[in-house]
Amino acid sequence: MNKINILCLVCLCLIWPFVSGQTDNYSIRITPFSSEKYDEFSPTFYLDGLVFCSNRKTGLFITYSGENNKENFNLLFIRPEGSLGWESSVLLAKELLTSYHDGPASFNKEMNVIYFTRNYHVENKLKDVSDLQNKLGIFSAEFNEGKWINMKPFKYNDPNSSFLTPVLSRDESRLYFSSDKPGGFGGADLYYCTRSNDDWEEPVNLGPAVNTSGNESFPFISERGDLIFASDGHHGLGGKDIYYTREIYGQWITPIPLEPPINSAKDDFGLIATGNMEEGYFSSNRDESDDIFYFKTEFPQFFACDSLQDNHYCFLFYDEGNLDLDTLSLRYEWDFGDGGKEIGLEVEYCYSGPGEYTVQLSIIDNNTGNTFFTQSSFVFELKDVLQPFINSPDVSIIDAKIRFDGLRTNLPDFNIAEYIWNFGDGYKQKGPEAEHSYNNTGEYIVQLGLLSDKDSLGISSRSCVYKKIVILEDYQAMAMHTAKAKGELAALPEIEQSDQSVVDNLYSYGDALQKNATFRVEILTTDTQLSIDTSLFDPLRGEYDIKEVYLKGENLYSYTVGEEKGVLETYSIYNEMIALGYNNARVRSYILADMAEDELIELTKAFGEFADALFEFDKHRITSASYPILDRLVEIMNKYPFIKLEIAAHTDNMGSFEYNMILSRRRVQSIVDYLVGKEISEHRIIGKGYGESRPIATNNTEEGREMNRRVEFIVINK
Repeated sequence: MNKINILCLVCLCLIWPFVSGQTDNYSIRITPFSSEKYDEFSPTFYLDGLVFCSNRKTGLFITYSGENNKENFNLLFIRPEGSLGWESSVLLAKELLTSYHDGPASFNKEMNVIYFTRNYHVENKLKDVSDLQNKLGIFSAEFNEGKWINMKPFKYNDPNSSFLTPVLSRDESRLYFSSDKPGGFGGADLYYCTRSNDDWEEPVNLGPAVNTSGNESFPFISERGDLIFASDGHHGLGGKDIYYTREIYGQWITPIPLEPPINSAKDDFGLIATGNMEEGYFSSNRDESDDIFYFKTEFPQFFACDSLQDNHYCFLFYDEGNLDLDTLSLRYEWDFGDGGKEIGLEVEYCYSGPGEYTVQLSIIDNNTGNTFFTQSSFVFELKDVLQPFINSPDVSIIDAKIRFDGLRTNLPDFNIAEYIWNFGDGYKQKGPEAEHSYNNTGEYIVQLGLLSDKDSLGISSRSCVYKKIVILEDYQAMAMHTAKAKGELAALPEIEQSDQSVVDNLYSYGDALQKNATFRVEILTTDTQLSIDTSLFDPLRGEYDIKEVYLKGENLYSYTVGEEKGVLETYSIYNEMIALGYNNARVRSYILADMAEDELIELTKAFGEFADALFEFDKHRITSASYPILDRLVEIMNKYPFIKLEIAAHTDNMGSFEYNMILSRRRVQSIVDYLVGKEISEHRIIGKGYGESRPIATNNTEEGREMNRRVEFIVINK
């Protein structure tokens, strides 16, 4: 599935239920350290507790009042005590305290760097500076020997704009924040800067999918990489609501609001969470003042699910090596390896399911029904997509019971402990199979979430997928919808273009042509070598030369007649072989360069490749003992007139480097001269002497030195 399709499917999540049909996804309770008189908001995890903002009186410095005559905000730290209680909150650090706003804050993984918001102007003499003039900026500090030191302003701070609510990505490569700097979409927008060479690059606006003409702020990055933030510009329940989104292929998907009771008609913001949203904290003014609430997931939640991909079992098969069969009694036929066959060069075929199939495209003789030539063959491995799978209709009608199941889920290494269904209308259910009906027409996003068995640490893995289901008024509307959908079906994919298939080519006519193949009519094959004098070949004598080729890959001896550069040129020979009673005759291609190379290998095996077999010790003139191997080399060169050879001579390291190089070159030249004397064109032979520079064995033993004194015959124009 391409990137654009994935993004389009993800964006179907625009419709998200704001009410729960059965059970709330979350339970919430106000934290005991929240007060009625003061504001507490924007918690963040720090060490074994929480850091949060509050306008409680600290009594340590003179602080100035903001709106409603409340003190400005400070950063406080609080630790849990027991299973439900909390210790008293304390100032996070005196060295971070100013007389104006301090916070919100966030920390790096090691908890030794803090990024926080505060006013630009914090000197006491500026106590009369109004809030509108004294903007907020981002600052950082480092923890060392019990104190926060080395305080630095963010390099992009601007006294004419506010920069606030900073948070690092999980890998600390990005810093997310909110700002009303010029050039945004209105109000405060979300931005990020990327770390490069220990510095922050220019801010990047998250774009119109995330930012609105309202205000977006309070970003948080979940362990899965989701961006959770607050906005009063998207269509929510009222005030600020909390949303999540994810960046896919450089684009942000349409933000999805969290369900009640986290979101409400009041301002809800500043959420942090553990794991997959199992529990966490958020801020809300639903009880008049800003308070921090604890939430816990009651029904397992799944975020940023992948869209369901269809398993395609139908494909378009064709071959580019098109031969014109119109004037001959031949036809193309596909054998799909599952018993199915189709006639034609380009065909559509559907498999019943995944598997490994050997596919062949053959040219069939219409007269005999036998295979004339196999044009291509390959192993086709068809796999189901690795994903949870929702098996259900794509369209139904109001009040009809729809069956759903996840039994075709294909996650081999995922031990499923629980199936969790979200039907997109507020109703949820558990189990591998489920039934559900819809009361209203529309498009719904059905989600299947999976929980695995817990590991040794008691942690369950999660995986999820979603699909769209359309609910219509009645069966007539459903029939019209189905007919339209059929008319819009895309063309079948080619097997090489499918993510589900792996193709391992065994043979291709096109590849054979590129390798200068020759085509012969094979009259029979045997697993034992035959004598050319056998009576089996009597009908051919005087008419055809019979050639024997050993097929190493099949462990068979092949006996052929004729030789042409094209397949169809052998058709008359093939028909004559059929008429002579060779009923299993067929055409094969042979890569002559490969065959020549095989014969050269057999030649060196038979005679030995060591120079001692060709030359006297430490001499360059060939001996009479070398004539059989060189004459056989002449036969091979004549048999395969297009091949070119490199003849390489090597020595051991006895003697000087220069002497051995000269010796090897003279030996090569002696062989070249012999071949040219046998009427082999000098343009087909390249002689190279390598001396002692390329040993294949140790030179510390006589056995090794003998192996290094060698001559090699290499086909160089394959």
